[in-house]
Amino acid sequence: MKNRMPANEQGYVLLQVMFVFAILMVIVAQVQYQQRIQVERTRHVLFLSQAQAYAESAEAIAEVGLSLDAQSSSTDHLYELWNTTEAVFPLDEGGLVAVEINDLQGRFNLNWLSMDSEYRSGALQAFDKLLLLIGADESIAQELYQWFDADTGADYFYADEQPSYAPSYTAMADVTELLLLKSVDQEQFDLLSPWVSALPADSALNINTAPSEVIQTIAGYIGQDIAAKAVTDRGEEGFDAVTDFLNQDVFKENEQSGIYLSELSVTSDWFELYTEITLGEDTLSQRSVIHRDADGGLTVTLRDRSATEANQLPGDPVKAAASAANPGNNNDATSSDDPAGEF
Repeated sequence: MKNRMPANEQGYVLLQVMFVFAILMVIVAQVQYQQRIQVERTRHVLFLSQAQAYAESAEAIAEVGLSLDAQSSSTDHLYELWNTTEAVFPLDEGGLVAVEINDLQGRFNLNWLSMDSEYRSGALQAFDKLLLLIGADESIAQELYQWFDADTGADYFYADEQPSYAPSYTAMADVTELLLLKSVDQEQFDLLSPWVSALPADSALNINTAPSEVIQTIAGYIGQDIAAKAVTDRGEEGFDAVTDFLNQDVFKENEQSGIYLSELSVTSDWFELYTEITLGEDTLSQRSVIHRDADGGLTVTLRDRSATEANQLPGDPVKAAASAANPGNNNDATSSDDPAGEF
């Protein structure tokens, strides 16, 4: 007769088997999980590599277009080919590349208030006026003015922040630095960002691309009607020279009053390219700031992958018309005085 294992020993062996089985299940699950992670990581690396190549190609195409524009035209305005609505290109892989160029010199340059600027006091009055016109917090102007000036002792104003920080007292590299100001929360930033840029302090305002509200900031005596007339007068070809703009009666009638912003131009050297690459379920977006120098050379000075949409000029008649035809792509920041900008 065979000896039978005591019941308590049988239970112990069964527990050991179950324990080993459980360990094996955990190991198998972990291996499978790591495999999935590795596959996903490889797929993501491949996507980023492809998307980066397409983004660089988009920049190259934009640079060629802006270079050809400089050779064929002595002015820059909103009806030129570079300012077309978002262009979409299908890819062999089944994806899409969408690109859009927007002018940066038709906006209020925040660095006009910096210590590098030769007319920062006038720019402060101009910025005050812009904030009033667009319904933003008017205290932003004075805080920004102090942000640039080391003599104001603004360091202490931010010492209680967590973590604490201090102004750099240098020109801003990007408009997102506005969020460092206490008076600028996300709502204020979203309201203000389409109207402003962060360019070198000596960059001029392009009166051929500036919306009505920005034109009104040039001088205290320029009101809505005068600015709207300037937008109408520049038409689809733009002013040929700054003198064409300054020859308006309103400037002759107020010669003694002076103007806030004296650096005006009919050309642009700074542009923003928004690129969106979609491959399968993955999307990469990129904002590139492009500088075109006097010799026609082009340089990408900034890349930002936090942007999720193109930052269009408010009241752009070309893109506003496209948005009217396709309401799903409407830009909330529209100029109130440009009839073509309403939809």
